Amino acid sequence: MTQRRAALFIDFDNFFGGLLGSDPTAAMALAERPSVWIHRLAAASGGEGADSSRRWLVLRCYMNPSGSVAHPLNPGQRLYFSTFRPFFTQAGVEVVDCPSLTRGAKNGADIRIVIDVMTALQHHAHYDEFVLASSDADFTPLLQVLRAQDRRTCIIATGATAVAYEALADQYLDEQDLFDLMAPAPAEEPVPGSGDRVPAPGGCFSPGAAPIAGPSEDPGAWHEFCAVVRSDYESSEGPVSLSRLAGRIHADMGEVVTRTRWFGSGSFRRAVELVDLPEVEFSNLHFWHRTRHRAPGPAPAAPPAPVRPPLPAAVTRFCDVAKMPRLCRAQWTIVFRVLAEYARRGEFTLSEASRWTRDRAGELGVQVSRQAMLYAIRGARNGGADLCAAPPPDASAVGRAVLASVLEQAVLAGFHPSAAERQELAAWLGAGAPAPVPAD
Repeated sequence: MTQRRAALFIDFDNFFGGLLGSDPTAAMALAERPSVWIHRLAAASGGEGADSSRRWLVLRCYMNPSGSVAHPLNPGQRLYFSTFRPFFTQAGVEVVDCPSLTRGAKNGADIRIVIDVMTALQHHAHYDEFVLASSDADFTPLLQVLRAQDRRTCIIATGATAVAYEALADQYLDEQDLFDLMAPAPAEEPVPGSGDRVPAPGGCFSPGAAPIAGPSEDPGAWHEFCAVVRSDYESSEGPVSLSRLAGRIHADMGEVVTRTRWFGSGSFRRAVELVDLPEVEFSNLHFWHRTRHRAPGPAPAAPPAPVRPPLPAAVTRFCDVAKMPRLCRAQWTIVFRVLAEYARRGEFTLSEASRWTRDRAGELGVQVSRQAMLYAIRGARNGGADLCAAPPPDASAVGRAVLASVLEQAVLAGFHPSAAERQELAAWLGAGAPAPVPAD
């Protein structure tokens, strides 16, 4: 198989900031192990029309050495971007210092990237593909130049970006695609108790993580947790719903499960797996005794989908300009319901959230794609109803946040809806009246 000669340019401040907003724990693991996803990105297909793998001729990361953010896992501390320099260096990535040049902390990384890409176009080595890891739509003219030069482009956008920016790329990857690249293959998964590292929340390995979690996090609460799980397991006449039990335990135990992230395991299911339950089996939604309980069957097949009337013209316009999934009203109602249900579990990883809510919607008889769930999760966060917030948002709050996010994306794309169009969108989402348009 031939290899495409490719160059990767990472706008670290933009790239890492988007990852942190989606899933802080997985973002940390991804920034600490860049060799994993860079290697797998090279081996992966480059999308439609690209059957070959990549050969990296240039690997370059543009970083503000003094840049920092509030530490997502250690409150009260700062996380400096320079912390990640050795990880990228050891992965064979050239780290280019881009210190702040203005009071607004603008570091000039975007200009450096444009100059380096234009220089590469003139180089005697022919580059088949340019990969840009940035959500900054200011790179749109650069993509137009690359297309005119007959070069393939791949965008890695870890935050909200413009539709036009995505449309110009031959391949578009988001933060979920990166987290999936970090997920361990079956042969890489360590055996619990073997002393190897275990996957951190989001399916990524956390350096220095303990091989198993549990009592060390909070012995008294852990024993209480185990007692409740065992009691339900032993007394239940059928499979135990992970969602319902997680919600009840979170309501009863409160702060301790949030603070310890389910006693260090990262998710409710992983915590249950650490409880010594005899002959236990798991699915995405239940756990059960393999001989005493009847295993839950697959969710009942949904009836043939009725022929849906076309979306209202105003709603279609929002789908076109703001990338809103083309879901009917009933689907949106279930989307907001299952997202709120997931938020009440007291845990959040983007990979699990998108899978769990998709499966839960299917259990309720509504088919919604994982990509549509990801759109709603991002919209909820951007609109002010973060699923990992305390207290968790309810379905109404999630719906209002998604509505606000869609309206914002539409305006950023150059579409300024009328009051009637805004009201029609709100009614379609079942999200109440939209906020008034700010005066110019």
